[in-house]
Amino acid sequence: MSRSGNSRIRLFLDANILISSAWKDGSKVVRLWQIPNVELITSNYVLTECIRNLPGKDRQDRLNRLMLTVRLISFQKVPLLADSPDLPEKDRHVLAAAVLSRSDFLVTGDRNHFGAWYGQTLAGIRVEPPARFPEILSEGTESSS
Repeated sequence: MSRSGNSRIRLFLDANILISSAWKDGSKVVRLWQIPNVELITSNYVLTECIRNLPGKDRQDRLNRLMLTVRLISFQKVPLLADSPDLPEKDRHVLAAAVLSRSDFLVTGDRNHFGAWYGQTLAGIRVEPPARFPEILSEGTESSS
């Protein structure tokens, strides 16, 4: 992946990434927030799913704090791609929102529905699990040096 000097890499965060990050203090997934030159993005539909599935005020508070540095893109209706790959209906909007936000990566821990595409480009977005960051980003900077 080649990037020019000051451009930021855009990571679209799936609901399971946000939930895992907010679930408990010290979650390893929070490392994504510490990577320099990265813009974290999610959608209003993903955030709604997180809120619905994240019990407890302390977890909701952690999610709110994390969201202070995540760009939230909002859609009036669920976004869909014309040529969406074979994904369950509940996951199609995640890929569509990642594409529409011009993200470079879709970061998801959903191995059941996205695992077959880990390390591959799907609709122009590279799909990766959170554990592969920041290793992936350092690979990109080494190849562009």
